[in-house]
This record gives sequence, structure tokens and C-alpha cells, in this order.
Amino acid sequence: MARYGAMYGPDVTFTGVPRCDLSDPSTYADASAVIVGAPYDSGTSYRSGARMGPMALRTVDYSEHTGSRPHLSLRVDPLLDLGVVDAGDVEMAPTETIRSLRALQTVITQLAAADKIPIVLGGDHTVAMADITGLAEHYGYGRIAVIHFDAHADTGDIQFGSLYGHGLPMRRVIESGAVKGSKFFQIGLRGYWPEPPELAWMAEQGMRGFEMAEIQRRGLDDVLTEAIALASVDTDGVFLSVDIDVVDPGLAPGTGTPEPGGLTGRELLDAVRRIGREVNLVGLEIVEVAPPYDHADVTAMLGNRVVLETLSGIARRRADAAAGTVWDESTPVLAGRNAPAVRSSPGKLRVLLVGAGGVGSAVVATAARRDYIEAMVVADYDLAKSEHTCESVGDGRFIPAQVDARKIEDVVGLLSRYRCDLLLNATDPRFVMPLFNAALQGKAHYLDMAMSLSHPHPSDPFNTPGVMLGDEQFAMAAQWEAADRIALVGMGVEPGLSDVFAKYASDHLFSHIEEIGVRDGGNLQVDGYDFAPTFSIWTTIEECLNPPIIYEKGRGWFTTAPFSEPEVFDFPEGIGPVECVNVEHEEVLLMPRWLDTNRVTFKYGLGQEFIEMLKLQRKLGIDSAERLQVGSVMVSPRDVIAVLLPDPATLGDKMHGKTCAGTWVKGLDKQGNPREVYLYHVVDNEWSMREYNSQAVVWQTAVCPVVAMELIARGAWSGAGVLGPEAFDAVPFLTLLTEYGSPWAMREQGPAAIDSGNLRDSGPAPTKPGDPHPEPVRPQTGPAKESPHSRAL
Repeated sequence: MARYGAMYGPDVTFTGVPRCDLSDPSTYADASAVIVGAPYDSGTSYRSGARMGPMALRTVDYSEHTGSRPHLSLRVDPLLDLGVVDAGDVEMAPTETIRSLRALQTVITQLAAADKIPIVLGGDHTVAMADITGLAEHYGYGRIAVIHFDAHADTGDIQFGSLYGHGLPMRRVIESGAVKGSKFFQIGLRGYWPEPPELAWMAEQGMRGFEMAEIQRRGLDDVLTEAIALASVDTDGVFLSVDIDVVDPGLAPGTGTPEPGGLTGRELLDAVRRIGREVNLVGLEIVEVAPPYDHADVTAMLGNRVVLETLSGIARRRADAAAGTVWDESTPVLAGRNAPAVRSSPGKLRVLLVGAGGVGSAVVATAARRDYIEAMVVADYDLAKSEHTCESVGDGRFIPAQVDARKIEDVVGLLSRYRCDLLLNATDPRFVMPLFNAALQGKAHYLDMAMSLSHPHPSDPFNTPGVMLGDEQFAMAAQWEAADRIALVGMGVEPGLSDVFAKYASDHLFSHIEEIGVRDGGNLQVDGYDFAPTFSIWTTIEECLNPPIIYEKGRGWFTTAPFSEPEVFDFPEGIGPVECVNVEHEEVLLMPRWLDTNRVTFKYGLGQEFIEMLKLQRKLGIDSAERLQVGSVMVSPRDVIAVLLPDPATLGDKMHGKTCAGTWVKGLDKQGNPREVYLYHVVDNEWSMREYNSQAVVWQTAVCPVVAMELIARGAWSGAGVLGPEAFDAVPFLTLLTEYGSPWAMREQGPAAIDSGNLRDSGPAPTKPGDPHPEPVRPQTGPAKESPHSRAL
């Protein structure tokens, strides 16, 4: 059988559904219904043009051709739910009537044999001969019924000396035995034809016609009830034939033989939708749409909707059968909709970003370059800050908003209003729990870069943990699992990338891990300031003055004194040796939940001057976050410190140097030999300012959640519950981070590396397990400057 994509006009599919190839059954194996074009109008008796019908029916619409059409009242998407595909047009040459009809008949039989519902776009009504006969070839002659909407009976005997024509097909299929006359039901007949000989023949066959006069007297619903009942008895299915001229030509002028006094468009659509819901339909044809006479495409639009309404009825019927329900289509469309049914498009995310400070601004600058962001609402207590952040990227996907992060109901309102899939928390840890709860209430995924706050043990703070970082969040894990949403906690750089490094090492580098130690240092300097932290001072005070936490297998988590266990760690890429000390951090709480290791620590390179400053703050009590009354105002000492110091987001053009975040791992390699590695990520401030106008520390923090969100959008990271980065495959993250233009690296170190001469830094690690590492990148050398900074928000 020869077949074109389209015989006339552009080669498009019906409202954008996928194509299929009838010569390859695998292309329509998952479909329940298949669109077939029948561009034939050589059987017309008055005016032609219906051969252009398939093109018009496919293309007409005011909505984007996405292959999706959610039905408001039936709560189904017929095209998606039924897996509708389009096979294109059957080749139907105007001068080859018999060959053309046989080609169409073959297609219909093929689809019926594959248990598919053929949806035929005509064409004049001559094509009914092929459609009905093709079904009879599969189901058996006399085993299907026909419900036929038409102004005319189409039961003539001879037309212009031919047995084939659009006024004759119903006579031909009854004569052949494809359909019994007693199973043929015609709705909408009117006017001045057929004449007495044809009427006598129809009566002899036992046909049942419902003329417009009877419909007006009884009502269309009553007529349909009778027709459906009769068609459903002793048959294996019903074929629905719709000639668009059943509708009054005032409403459907684009047809070959218009007859005044017909149904309204609404009556026809209600009728075919009901038939789809109540009848076992085995096929549908919509015919006699003639675009040359169709002012403003109103007839083609109606024909398009006949297809969609019928398919919607079928989809609803199947959904009800599966669920054991009977849907009431008069249910208000907004009833029961506490959350939007559709959020973002496939592979996309709609994100509510709370916090437009340094990290939030860097998130926006980075995310603006990625196409998975469908929309990002940038919300901050200071609306001007949100507006400035959005204006800086000049991208309409980024929308400023004002919100108080402490007010859960306001955050939930933003999630709902903008149909957000995910809440990204770029605020400091004080706001973790309100935003965490808001995301859960708003049925959105959640991602943060620092976890819920800890509270030291009241009587033994330097030995025994009290409330630990993240405890409040993990206590709600069951609720997140029940909601089928991800709460990805600690997904900045530290915690975040450091945890991904540990996961990679556990999966691909080690058979046994003795210790994992996160080590953070840099040589950043800020010109013009004696002291200027490069990250949130509020968070830095919090984590540095709380009792640090350590994990050991067999002992569990325990605390120690701030700044304990100093060690000198040699950082790569010219940063050099930096003294690091114990600091409270999320990695120590996260890694043992998913990774098998004997010990976990976290140490910062803070610098002695900064440590002494922090100790003095603690001694004076000005590190407190508790609000005190000073005169007529309430203010916390820590907030005062934050106001007095420069905003880290504004320091980029005064900074120079590099920052390094990394994870040191010691244990046995896959062959059981001693191994020690440092996996790390270095950002040069000059590069981050040039590329993103963002200083190194905040950009290094911001890029990690942007990468993680892209993996969630792609489906590469999925799940439900409260999860750390260790719960996911590390390889897709590290691969994508490199694609962002900021590769990571790994250094072999320790006695085993020295003995083997393998002490080196390597470039980006393999993108899949088993790949060889790239050629080594030699570490730079040079003096190191200590710089106080923090990776948690």
C-alpha cells in the first residue's frame, strides 16, 4: 500500500500526536487509537473540497500542537491516555476509486486486527464503504452496528451511473452484509432526500432513522438512549460515522451538501462524547469537511472537536472501568483541586527560590544558562533585591516576588500561584524548618544547602550531642515518603559536593573505608578590609562556635570542643598548606546514614586570627542569635555583627585567590591495597567573576543545587523522603558539573602513593565506572593565605 505523510498540504499530525508507520507495527504497538487520513472526494455530487479535510482537521486549533488535550469536564487527556498516534494519509488517487477504497480498507482491517481503534479523517462519505467493510473483515460480517449522524441517509442506488459515491455507501455495506440493516441507526435526517424508492428499501432492511422532527419532539438524549441500547445488543462493537452536515450549515458551512435545520455543534459534541463513554466503539470517521467553503475554519474546528470528544469519552470509559467509578462530568472543574494537576513540562522544573542574597543571585546567574528551568520565582523579604537579581539576567523565566520565609502560608501561596515543582532554600539555617514544612504542604520537592539547626547538649556539650543538625528534618521522613516528594538536604558544596565525592569514592574507588574527612581551605584575600568573611557571617558563627561533631563506627556520633584537633592540610592548585580545625558540619551527620565508614570528620582552614575573634565573641556573648531589647527595638547581637560587616555578595571585585572544597578518603582500594585520595573542586575568583559576576565562594555553593535540580528534572535523580546527596548516583552529578565548565579533580596521596610514585592530581574523573582517568593535571605551587569562609548558608 502506498502512503504519503500527507497527500495535500503540510505534513503534520493531528494536534501534534506522535507519528507511526503502518509498515512497522512496533511504532503503534502501545497506541489504543490510530489516526488515518482519507483524502478522497471524487464521490461528491454537488461541490468538492473534502479531500482537503484531513489536513484541516489535523491543523486547526488555537492551542499549541503538543499531542496533549486535557478535557476539562471528563478529567482525562484523551490523546495521552489512549496513546493516540497518526499514520498519515492513505494514498487515494482521484481517478482510482476502487484501488483507493481497497487501500483504505486494508489499513482499517490491519488496525482492527492489532486491536486498535481507527480514527478516519475524510474525505467525502464514500470512504465509509472502506471503513465499515474493513472492520467487518476483522469482526465478522454482520457483527458490528453503525450509529450514523447525517442530514442524508446515503442509501442511494446509483449516482451518475456509478455504484460508488458519497450518497450510496450505506446501501453498499448493507447489501454486502458487512452490517445488518437492523443494526444501522441514523440520526439527524432532514430535508428532501431520499425519495420514496430509497425509503422503501431502507424499511425493508429494518433500518432505524431518527429525523430532526422526532429529535425535536423527543429530545436528543432520549433518541440516543434508544439508539445506544439497540446498537449494543448482539454485536461485537459499534462504528460511529459522523457527516459534518448533520449540523446546521449556519454553524458548519464548510461542507459539500449543506442542509438547513440541523443539530447545533454543542448537541453533536455532547452526543459523540456520550457514545464514547457508553458504547464499545471499534472505529470512528468524521467526513465531508470541505475547507474551501469554511469561513474562519469553524467547520474544521467542529470536526476536530468531534474526534477529541469521542476519544475523551472512550478514555473516560476506560478510566471508570479501571477504577470502578462513574464520573459525573458536571462536576465543577475546580472542585477538589487543592493543587495544580499540571506543573512543569516534561524535563523541566518550575522553581521557587527563596533568598536573593549572594548564593541566590549566583543560582539565578547559573540557572539562566540552563534550558531545564521553565520558570524560577525569585523570592526575598526585600523585593528590591529580588527584582535586581531577576533584572541582572534579563530572562523572562525569572520572576521576582516578596515573601517572609517565616510565614509558611505565604510560601505555600507562592508555590501554588506559580505552579512550582520545587522549593530551593537559599536562606540561612534559621528558615530551614518553615520552608521545609511549606514545601511539604505545597506538595513540592525541596532542596537546601544547610540543614535544620542543632542545639548543644544542656549538661555535656563537648562530649554528647544534643539535637543534631538535620534531626528535625529526618524526623519527618515518613511524611515526605507518603507525599512522594524528595527533600534533598545539604546540597550545596559543603555539604553537598563533598558528600557526592564520598559517594563516588565508596562506589568506585574503595572496597573498605577507614575514614572520610572533609577538608576546606583557600587563599582568598579581600583588598581594602582588615576582616571581611567571604560568606554568611551569621552561619559561620553558628557552625564554628557549636560543639563540632565526629562519627566513629561502634561509638556513633559524639562532640568535642570547638577548633579541636588542628592539622595542617596541603591543598592543591597552589593554595598550599593550611591549618584546619574541627567544625560542626552536616557531612558528619549525612555520610554515615548511607556510607559504610569507620570515621567521619569535618575540618576548616579558618586562620588563627578568625578563631580568636570567634572565641572573643563567645566570651562576650555577642555571638547570640537571641533577640534582646535595646532601647525601643529588639535585635540579636549576631544580626548586629552581620550588619556591620560587608555583604559577601558585594566583595567579588575586591577578592582574589582560590577556594577549595574537597573530601579526603582513606582505606583499601578495590583490590584490597591501601589507598588515600583527595577529591576536590577549586574555583578561582577571577574566573567566577568573569563568567558569572559572582565571587568564588558563593558561586561554588550555588552551582551544586543547580546541577542537582537538573538531574531531578531529567529523572536521573529520583525518589521520595528526606535524602542526602549520598542517596543518589554520584556519576551523573560529577559528569554534569564538568559540563557546566567547572571540572573536579582527584589527588592520590599518602604513603602508598609516595611509595608507588603515584602522588599526583588527576583531571576530571571518569564519567562511568571503569573508565580510565584522564591525563594528570599537575598541581600548582605557591604560598597559601588563610581565609575565613563557610560553605553552609
